[in-house]
This record gives sequence, structure tokens and C-alpha cells, in this order.
Amino acid sequence: MNDQIPNPPQFLRFQFTGTGGEYFKIWIVNLLLTILTLGIYSAWAKVRRERYFYSNTHLAEHTFEYLAEPMAILKGRAIAFAVLAGSSAVASFFPLAEPAFSLAFLALLPWIVVKGLKFRMRNSAFKNISFNFNGNYGEAAKAYILWPLLTPLTLGLTAPLMFHRQNRLLVANTQYGTTPFEFSATPKDFYKVVGIYVLAMALAFALVFLVARDFLPQAFVVAIIPLGLLAYAYFRSHIINTVFNHTEFGPHQLESRLQTKGLFWIYLTNALGIALTAGLFAPWAKVRLAKYKADHTVLIAQGNLDDFVAGQHQEVSSVGSEMSEAFDVDLGL
Repeated sequence: MNDQIPNPPQFLRFQFTGTGGEYFKIWIVNLLLTILTLGIYSAWAKVRRERYFYSNTHLAEHTFEYLAEPMAILKGRAIAFAVLAGSSAVASFFPLAEPAFSLAFLALLPWIVVKGLKFRMRNSAFKNISFNFNGNYGEAAKAYILWPLLTPLTLGLTAPLMFHRQNRLLVANTQYGTTPFEFSATPKDFYKVVGIYVLAMALAFALVFLVARDFLPQAFVVAIIPLGLLAYAYFRSHIINTVFNHTEFGPHQLESRLQTKGLFWIYLTNALGIALTAGLFAPWAKVRLAKYKADHTVLIAQGNLDDFVAGQHQEVSSVGSEMSEAFDVDLGL
């Protein structure tokens, strides 16, 4: 009897090849045309921006694609603007109606979230196969209304549950071709991250207050900003790591290796660059962050990734694709 030895997993690193100089040209044109057209060009600006970042994100010698068309985005934004402008106008004449509009917007929020995620996933592709999102209103309502409302009522104790439910909504309802993503993180994983973050912030405030109270009050502000950035870098890096490291699709596993000190350095130098250049450093800041995240993200592929993708092509072709125009809208909110 011949036992086949399974092939060792492939560690495929993501790579971002864009540059700040290239993106600056896109960014400055987008900014100027958006201003000159009173915001109308923003839909085309978004498509140009997304296509640049997608096309410069590499995995296994292939790039991602952003398939959305500007008119679909413009249509969604026009609808959103009309609804918001109309409700604001009515509320200005009938102030008593304002609470009703607020409740209506709250009720629409889960629909907006689901609609936006469907649009983004269906217009994101890798090797000519699109992603998809199958979440529903009920799941989104719990993740974006119930848990956020409970968080202040419980003095923040349910915040980790909120983060868990929101990320589970995104990951567990996403699929690549016909293969669904799986999310194995538990609320305990998020409680650990949030607990350390809150403790670090409390200690930082206490330490800075004790040290700075004998100096100028401005010293408190100067000291707390980098410490706040450091705590935020910890929070973001560990939340992203938690989500990615508990995400699988098919036989494959994602892995994120973001580090607090690396992300903190990116945040700090980006903030200084943007402040010192009156915002002109923003394109370089965005590229630096994208490059850092890509460099620290890995796909652990079991077997040949090309064979897996080829199988997805066959399954998608046999099932067919029904892309209703009713969902071909990005609300841009």
C-alpha cells in the first residue's frame, strides 16, 4: 500500500507595488476634479483610486481587480444624497419629524451595510473570479444596531462582542467563487485585545498626567498623542491579526503578522508628514500603510492555488451568475 505524502503548504506573501509618486498624480487629479464638479467626479475618483490599489496588490504573481463602474457609484450616491437632503429639508420645516427620520435612518443602516458589502465583494475579483457577500438584514441589524446600542448601556463591557459580531458578519458571509469563508474567532479573542488596549490607555493617561502635572499643561497633550497612537497601533494590529488568523476558505488559511511597533511607526511618521505638508503627504501615507499591511499578510495555501482557482472557474460556470441590476449600486456612505 502506497501512502501519498501530502504536499507541504505554500506560504504565499501578499505584495503591494504601488508608489507614493504614482498615486499622488491620481490623488491630486481626483481632488481637483471633484472640487470643480461639486462632487460629481467623486464616483470616478473612487474607481480610479480602488483600481490603482487593487491592481498593485499581488498574490502568487497575480493581481486583484476592481470591477465597479463609476455610474453605478454615482447613482447610489445620488439616491443617498436625495434621501438625506429631503429628510433634512422636511425636518427643518417640521422639527417634530426629526426623531422619526433618525429612527428611519437607524432602521436603514443594516440594509446600507449589507448593500455596500454586496457591492464591494461582487466588484472585487482575483484571477477573473469575483467574491460575493451573502449577509442579510437581520444579521446586520444585530451587528450594527443591537450591539452598538448595548455597548454604552453596559459601560463598554459588550464592545468586544460588537467587534466579534461585526467581523463575523463580514467574514462568514463572504465567498470566493463558490467557496465560503469560515470565521473561527471567539468573543474571548476580542476581549483579550480590547482588555489590553483599555488597560494600556488607562496606564498611559495616568503616567502622562503624573509626569506632566508639574510642567506646562501643553506637555500633557504633546505626550499623550504619541502614546495614544501607540495604543491605537496595538488595537488595530491585534484586531486585524485576530480576524485574519481565524479566517479560512476551502483548505487555505490567511495569516496576518502585523506588529504594534511597525504600525505605530507608520502612523506616527504618516501623521507628521501630513501635518508638515498641509495634507500633501496623504498619498504617500496611504501607500506606505498599504505596503506595510501587504508585506505582513500571508496566504497559507494547501495544495496548488492555481488548481483551486481552476476548480472555482468550473463551479462558477456551472452554477451561473445572476447579477441583478438592483444590487449594482454603491451608496458611498
